[in-house]
Formats: sequence, C-alpha cells, structure tokens
Amino acid sequence: MTQNKLDYPIILAAVDDSELGQLTLANAIHQALEDDAVLIIASIFESDQLNVFDALSKERTTSAREDVEQALQRYRQEALAVGIKTVATVLRDGEPGKVIVRDIIPVIKPNLVIIGAHSKRSLSDRYFGSQSSYVSENSPVSVMVVRK
Repeated sequence: MTQNKLDYPIILAAVDDSELGQLTLANAIHQALEDDAVLIIASIFESDQLNVFDALSKERTTSAREDVEQALQRYRQEALAVGIKTVATVLRDGEPGKVIVRDIIPVIKPNLVIIGAHSKRSLSDRYFGSQSSYVSENSPVSVMVVRK
C-alpha cells in the first residue's frame, strides 16, 4: 500500500513584513511542524522600492536593509519557539521572483516553496506577472501559494 501523505523535508518560505507575508509565514510554520521539516525563511530586499530620498541615502538604505534582517530574526525565533528544530534565514537583494528561482532554490534545494499572492491582479501583473506567478511557473519544485 502506498502512502498518500506528502512530506517536505526542506521548506522555503518567501516572506515580507506585510499581513500576507505573516500569513505565509504561519502556513510555512504549520507545514514545517507537520513534516518535521527544516524551515528556511527568505526575504528579498528591493532597494528599487525605496522612495527616491531613501534610495539616494546610503544610511537610509542600510537602515532599511537592517530592518529586514531584524524581521527575519524575529520570524526565526517565532518558528523555533513553536518547536521547529532547524530554522535558517536568507536575505538577498533584487527582484523577488527571479532571486528566489535563480539564486535561492538552486542553493537551498527545498522540496516546497511557500509564497504569498495578492488576490487582486493589477494591470502590470497581466503584462509582467506577479512575483508568486513567476515563482510558481518557473520553480523546479512544488509551490504553495497563500492568499488572504
């Protein structure tokens, strides 16, 4: 008899500090507990999303990046506190979808990627695709898309 349960020993959660990012993290923690998995929590720092004044200030850019690093450490502590045995964090710069697929997945080698997606599609999403769409279409592994 074959076992129907899917096990994901290495889970990559792509999160940010938004409400949807927190929901994504909660789903990743739940799945990691269910599978007794290693959880890798990743955030992508998008310096091009800073306003022009912050982008031109090395001090403000550094401060914004440090905020992301601190958030990742909070997420790691949250996962450890609920019983996940192995939790690591990854912070990279760039366009999230491409960085996740091209840079992080090949190194981490997860069995599952968990990423959030907004339910509303903007005009730019229709033409260029959202980050979650890019990951789900180009990832070599299974992708769980979390919606609010």
